[in-house]
Amino acid sequence: MRRLFPIPILFLALYVAGCNLFQKAEIVRIQNQRSSANKYAAGDWMERRDAVREIVNYLGKEKNDLIIGTLMVAAHDLHTAGRIEAVKGLTKISPERSIPVIKKMASEDREGNVRWYALKSLQTFNDPSTAGIYVKGLESEDWLIREESIRGILALDEKTIRAGLIPSIIKALNDPSSSVVITALKSITIKDARLYQVIADKFNSYADHQFSLLEASLHALEGYRLDAKTREKVINLLVHNSNVIRVLALRVLKQEKKSKVPEK
Repeated sequence: MRRLFPIPILFLALYVAGCNLFQKAEIVRIQNQRSSANKYAAGDWMERRDAVREIVNYLGKEKNDLIIGTLMVAAHDLHTAGRIEAVKGLTKISPERSIPVIKKMASEDREGNVRWYALKSLQTFNDPSTAGIYVKGLESEDWLIREESIRGILALDEKTIRAGLIPSIIKALNDPSSSVVITALKSITIKDARLYQVIADKFNSYADHQFSLLEASLHALEGYRLDAKTREKVINLLVHNSNVIRVLALRVLKQEKKSKVPEK
């Protein structure tokens, strides 16, 4: 005859078994952290890169000091690839520890690739304290850095943008690189009379064959009340040979009817 165990005893047994499994998993996690950290300390640049990539897989709710320490060291790695992996890993730990390091890398690293990755990573935090880093990035000679910087600015909350970033957005809208301008136009969500005037001027200066610039500026015009000159051009685009442009032009005109944002 099968012996039956009381239900409380069964639950207790399952709980103990679960605790044992968790403890074993934690031991393995810590061992893996140490293994990756040792690999970083003793490896060549490729092994160090791989070690930084690996070690973040062993993050847990606690006991992550070895991971954080390795990432902090890797942020100063001699090789670009190691520093890039450090940036990626730092986005996975607490903002209090990571943001200051990533900001420094975005602003001061000697390699443009590292600065670009750092600027991109900062956007995941949406932290107002990063605004100054983006503004500085707009001064870069590298258009990729400028593009990522304006993307970062426009990802911030509206209060932060209105507090002093409108001039930086206008600067990006007048950037010599069309890629930076297009990114700015497509990323703008805030409505402001100062921005409208620049957007409208850019839009009115584009020829019908400048498809990408027309498309981006139409996106940016959505939600504004249009001045007469701009409205006329939007209406003319309703018969543009591009279906995308025609649809966007119609959308701008429809949204204008709902807009309370003045053009001046």
